[in-house]
Amino acid sequence: MLKRSSASGIIAFVLLLNGCAGKRYWEYEPLSFKVQTSDPKKMNIVAITERVGPGKYALTATLDWNYDTDETTISNCVLNQISLIFSQVEAVAYRSSSGNPDEYILLPWSIPKQMYKKYTASYYKDILFKNLGHCSNLPQPDNVDPWPRNIYKLEKCVLTGDGLPEIAPQGYYKIIFRVTGEVDWSLELIAKLTTTDNFFG
Repeated sequence: MLKRSSASGIIAFVLLLNGCAGKRYWEYEPLSFKVQTSDPKKMNIVAITERVGPGKYALTATLDWNYDTDETTISNCVLNQISLIFSQVEAVAYRSSSGNPDEYILLPWSIPKQMYKKYTASYYKDILFKNLGHCSNLPQPDNVDPWPRNIYKLEKCVLTGDGLPEIAPQGYYKIIFRVTGEVDWSLELIAKLTTTDNFFG
C-alpha cells in the first residue's frame, strides 16, 4: 500500500513545477514518498500530509537541519588534504499515464545540477518560499547564505500556487530531488495530477 507522507516530497514537487504564474487548473494527490540521507544527525525530516478539502492537502513537517549549506564548507580531511565540499542541487521529473513503474518517461521539467547560491537565488526565492513561507519558519530569501541551522516547522501548509504552471497533463508524476555536499540527501515523490473542471468551463 502506498504511503502518504512528508512535506519534503511536496517541496520537491513545488521546486520542479516552475512555470508561468497564474491560476492552476489541476489538483494533486501525494501517493508515496521516500527520503534518503547520508547522515540523519545532520539532516532529518519528519512530516505528514492530510486532506483538508477537495483536492487540497495540508503539509505539517519538522526538518532538523543541523549542517551548513553554502559554497565554502570545509570538511573531509582525506590523505592529509582538505577537500572543499560544495553543496549542489538538482532534480528530475517523470510522468506515467497509468502509474505503471515501467512506463515513466523523463520530462523536460527539471532543476539542472547547480551550485547552492544559484538555486537559492531562483527556485527557492521565486517558488518554494512563495508557496510555503506563509505557514512556516523557513528563512527569508535574503537570509540563506549560508542556510541557517535550525529546526524548521511547516504547520498545515497549503500551496499558494505562486510560480506554478497553469496547465499540467493528467497522470502520475515521479519527482526526484537531490542535494549533495557535506550531507547527501534525496527526496522522491509520486503524485497523481488531475485536471480541474473549471479548466473547461
